[in-house]
Amino acid sequence: MSVKDDALKFAINAHDGQVRKSEKDKPMIIHPYSVGKILEEYGCDDNVVAAGYLHDVIEDTKYTYDDINKIFGKDIADLVMSASEPDKSLSWEERKQYMIDQTRDLPLRNKYILIADKINNLEDLYLLNEKNGKKDFSNFNRGEESQKWYYHNIYQSLINNEDENLPIFKRLKKDIDLVFDKQENKISAYYVGNEEYYKKVKELDARLTELQNLKKIITLDKPYVIESTGTPRTGKTSTLEDLSDFYKKGGFKVNYVKEFTTSKKYKEELQEKYNKLSSNEKYLKILEEIEKELKSAIKTNADIIIIDRSINDRQVWNYLNYINGNFDEETYTKLRDKYQKISQKLIDYLLVTKTNANEAIKRDYLAHASIRPRTFLTEENVNKYNNSLESVDNLLKNSVNTYFKMDTTNTNLADERLKVIESTAKDLRKKYINKFNEDIKIRKK
Repeated sequence: MSVKDDALKFAINAHDGQVRKSEKDKPMIIHPYSVGKILEEYGCDDNVVAAGYLHDVIEDTKYTYDDINKIFGKDIADLVMSASEPDKSLSWEERKQYMIDQTRDLPLRNKYILIADKINNLEDLYLLNEKNGKKDFSNFNRGEESQKWYYHNIYQSLINNEDENLPIFKRLKKDIDLVFDKQENKISAYYVGNEEYYKKVKELDARLTELQNLKKIITLDKPYVIESTGTPRTGKTSTLEDLSDFYKKGGFKVNYVKEFTTSKKYKEELQEKYNKLSSNEKYLKILEEIEKELKSAIKTNADIIIIDRSINDRQVWNYLNYINGNFDEETYTKLRDKYQKISQKLIDYLLVTKTNANEAIKRDYLAHASIRPRTFLTEENVNKYNNSLESVDNLLKNSVNTYFKMDTTNTNLADERLKVIESTAKDLRKKYINKFNEDIKIRKK
């Protein structure tokens, strides 16, 4: 293994069991790991990157300078030591002043580790504050003003005798300004009169940036799959379109798969052929195609797959067909169990939207110019669908990792869409962190 790999493995074991002070669901090692990746991003040599992984070992674990020197050599040990605070028996102010003073004349290689450390801490703090909708320094030994004093002064020490226009210095300066001297951006002018909505979308944007950062250091085993099902005219399709747009704007590759039975392929290639089959055979064919479509989508290079009515939607229709006599009990049970297993393996998140028949029909009339009677969207059909949806509720809950259900009968659909986006972002964040923990366990061996 390279010195970087050895250093990372050592740091993983040294920080075992430690967690981030501000976000306790994140293991501590995610910080040194991110610092090392920042140093790699800016082209630092292997010893500097290795020291980035190890930069908190002397300060926060049982290991000493002598331990690092013995295992990794003097260069890396010196790099780590210069990024470590002195004896913690000293006051916070004394320790920080020491770092400000001793940083001023360090070689640039040593400074890079301190810069990357500050960048990662500041960017995490900024995103945490944005997600919470307020500044919060309660996890630190000192409040905002003291932290501001330290970061401004350590920045001045870091740029001493250096070119402050180096990209890494500019990034650090931007981060300090964002956390401590941030001015409202121009975009806020577009939300005058809609300040609460602006607050919510700002929080969502912070979640998106956090996901972008996690994606840089963590690779999931498969795309994150979101499926949606529910009563017609509940805002489901608009929500999926907003979801797709949200993640695309965040740089994620999104594959948005629309409802199969309304697709061009189904209408032009398959519908006429399927209509000649018995009801039993027809629905079995549709199920086969939807399964094939899902598996094909997962094989793409997408980060996120959003599917409008897929495996779990067919579970609703399967039950409806069963109680209508189109499936016998044996066929229904086999299909139910088969597609639950497929869902458990492939689908991460299920969105279920619901409204009553009267509201669904009213929204349909208001969405179109025609006042002619509807052939499918009738009170009888919507009630049958809703009853089927409720009957398989527990089945659906047990078919996915995350189940999100919302009744949109008396709600603002725009607000509901934001709730769904937030829910998926939190769930995807959890998935990244779980995968990171799995990877760390492998690297520990």
